[in-house]
Amino acid sequence: MDTTFDINKVDDERLQEPASYGQIRAISFKFSKNKPAKDKWAYQKQIVGCLYGFAKKGELTFQEAHKLISTTKTLPKKYKDAIAQYLADNPEVS
Repeated sequence: MDTTFDINKVDDERLQEPASYGQIRAISFKFSKNKPAKDKWAYQKQIVGCLYGFAKKGELTFQEAHKLISTTKTLPKKYKDAIAQYLADNPEVS
């Protein structure tokens, strides 16, 4: 049984749609795994919130999310900066 995901089998229309919540969660787990245990959960939630916002605005597509999951080694600066800005603007949540 082949369980490997093949992005080439996804139709072009879906590739340009917003990233799925499952993809966003997978990205958050991937980029928070090296955080200390006490910070991991909070960082996962910050990534999910950030990426979900980008997806809702149409700025994070299914295809872009796939690239983040499969090939990107660190969370891109664009998203780190957005998280940092949110935390700076909302000190009560940090």
